Amino acid sequence: MPDIKCDIIIPVWNERELTRVCIESIASNTDVSHRVILVDNASYQETACYLKELSEKNQGTVILIRNEENIGFPKAVNQGIAISNAPYLCILNNDTEVHKGWLEEMIKIAESNSAIGIVNPASNNLGQPQPMEGLSGKWIEMSSCIGFCMLIKKEVIEKIGKLDEIYSPGNFEDTDFSRRAAKAGYKCVMAKGAYVYHKQNTGFKKRKDWDERFKINLDMFNKRWGKIERIVYIIRKENKYDAIRESVNSFLKAGHFVQIIFKYDIPSGIQEHTSLRIFKVKSNIAILWRVLMRKKRFNRIFTDSKFLAGIFRIFGYKTEYYE
Repeated sequence: MPDIKCDIIIPVWNERELTRVCIESIASNTDVSHRVILVDNASYQETACYLKELSEKNQGTVILIRNEENIGFPKAVNQGIAISNAPYLCILNNDTEVHKGWLEEMIKIAESNSAIGIVNPASNNLGQPQPMEGLSGKWIEMSSCIGFCMLIKKEVIEKIGKLDEIYSPGNFEDTDFSRRAAKAGYKCVMAKGAYVYHKQNTGFKKRKDWDERFKINLDMFNKRWGKIERIVYIIRKENKYDAIRESVNSFLKAGHFVQIIFKYDIPSGIQEHTSLRIFKVKSNIAILWRVLMRKKRFNRIFTDSKFLAGIFRIFGYKTEYYE
């Protein structure tokens, strides 16, 4: 058997049919050398028997870890990481269906830049309903990657450690891991030419304590990293982007969502980012409507217009005017 390039770690809690579709899609659409590490989180008999038979029929290429209780997602993933010796790991939900060349393309993107540490594929839950052609080799930076399908360089884990089990049974462990990787100097990106469909029918959401644990984990995450904010820059004067470029990039790196509203033509050279939205809006009335009528209120506003700054302050927005 050739050296394994990537270990694919799949935590499973029931959902036999979804798991079967996921496993078969990997077998049909993955050419790079790999192993599948299944971590059975105390699935019921139907799923448990399927996983056992699968590993017995594919000894050496399908590894099974069986837990007698559901220990949650982060701990299950860490069990898989602990037995991996491949240069890449891919955390994959069992309610996914991978498309042709998915893993090869993500590894290609990871190897294209030494700063890239974690890679997501394009997906329906990342705003792309279906695969698109002509995107091989292209990527877009993200503030954090999502754990439904997350390729990780082994060197990243060696540098920052595994998923933090404080978030067990799950939620925010992937975002926390991404932030730790970014702090260590790595980029999180999405490979535009790789595609994985996510059914988003996870067994974890069927837990009775899902809502409660989500709130607890969100609070822990916010205490560690700060709350994620929505920030808007309103630029009414020409040639002002360079003055805010560093500020915009720092907010994106910290995981915030940023919008930039230009009066004049949008300048070239703005780096694409999944948390950055750019608009051209000429009139003050249209800008006021876009900001004030927004359902999710902006936490901060930056503008080079004294008039707009004054209006936003009247409505209670934290607003900063800059020359």
